[in-house]
Amino acid sequence: MQQVTRKKLGEGVSLTCITTPKFKRAVLRVMLLLPLGGPDGALRACLPQVLRRGTAALPDLRALGEALDELYGARIEAVVRKEGENLCIGFLSDCIDEAYAPGADGLTAGVIRLLADLLCNPCLQDGMLRADYTAGERDSLIDRIAAQKNDPRAWAPKRLMQLMCADEAYGQPTLGTAEQARSITETKLTAAWRRALDEAQIELFYCGTMAPDAVENLFAATPLTRPRTAALYQPHTQILAQPAGAPRETVETEQVTQGKLSLGFRTGGSCLTGGDPAAYWMFQTLFGGSTSSKLFLHVREEQSLCYYASAQFIAPKGILMVNSGIENKDFETARDEILRQLDACRAGDITDAEIESARKTLTTNWRAMLDDPLTLERYWLGQAAAGTLVSPEERIAQVADVTRARIVAVAQATALDTVYFMKGAAE
Repeated sequence: MQQVTRKKLGEGVSLTCITTPKFKRAVLRVMLLLPLGGPDGALRACLPQVLRRGTAALPDLRALGEALDELYGARIEAVVRKEGENLCIGFLSDCIDEAYAPGADGLTAGVIRLLADLLCNPCLQDGMLRADYTAGERDSLIDRIAAQKNDPRAWAPKRLMQLMCADEAYGQPTLGTAEQARSITETKLTAAWRRALDEAQIELFYCGTMAPDAVENLFAATPLTRPRTAALYQPHTQILAQPAGAPRETVETEQVTQGKLSLGFRTGGSCLTGGDPAAYWMFQTLFGGSTSSKLFLHVREEQSLCYYASAQFIAPKGILMVNSGIENKDFETARDEILRQLDACRAGDITDAEIESARKTLTTNWRAMLDDPLTLERYWLGQAAAGTLVSPEERIAQVADVTRARIVAVAQATALDTVYFMKGAAE
């Protein structure tokens, strides 16, 4: 049984602990929550990569590697994520749970100290983040931004969100823009680092056998819980229940062999913190979230209109997105058939078997989450960013009571906002 506790360790600093003997490895996380987008977008995306290069006491990757080896082969990676309209940057670590490693007393404390040092006491040169580290990670970030378009299947949904949410923070790129990245210097990055430490909400996480009070004491002994006087960022996400106007359609030609069709819908207000999210997960799953869904069986299998077709409920933002791969000639037919399947849900053309299959799929997925500490870390960060604390077990209980009428109601509240078609130009 997993015990989940959450405690405020200081102004703008919160710790989520999952206490369980289930896993042999402990997972820890230190994350800064900041606004998505803005002039610091690329600086913030670059920051954890530079900080990961060394601390004041361990000034390079070799010294860091030796320290991690001494911590029983612990791993630490830099992280840049988007949760709703919040940018999350920091470090994620996993290590042997010291309860299962004889002689490993103090291992968790050592990892926590190292995470705190990476963030708060990095390797500086003349008071600045090192110029060579900054230049190397700046060039790597420029390459990562450019490489996003190399995966059309992943790029099409990103492009849809840019178009659909052009006037919302959610449409801003997680990594910032190439123009921003090219202008990064050690001076700008150092200033962005200091601003982030002063202004960010700090989300801490632990999953392992250690008692919450003991974990709290270990984090409290680091600079992460130091008093701060600046105005702190308050995580938030704007939810638009309905489109601002008539549905928009954009077609762009790219050098790809297979067209990519993405449709974005507003959910009528269903999201992590409002509406009827349990019913919406059920609707999304039977509409396009499994191999027994309407999109898979009718659009892909029966009519062969696409190579893949799936629906995703972006619960933090209150958006439903459908993604598919199609032949250029099938654009209008595939688009119309996807919308026809949505109309079937709105009309109540949903069988008992479809409802129970969706319920089983969701239950299985949430139960599987309980078996993976890294997945739990990602789940609870999303909850914290949204300001809600609903466990996977509670989600399972919520969908158990969802009726056909509630599914139909959220389907009827769903409205098409934007259609994006990446038309293939390659032979």
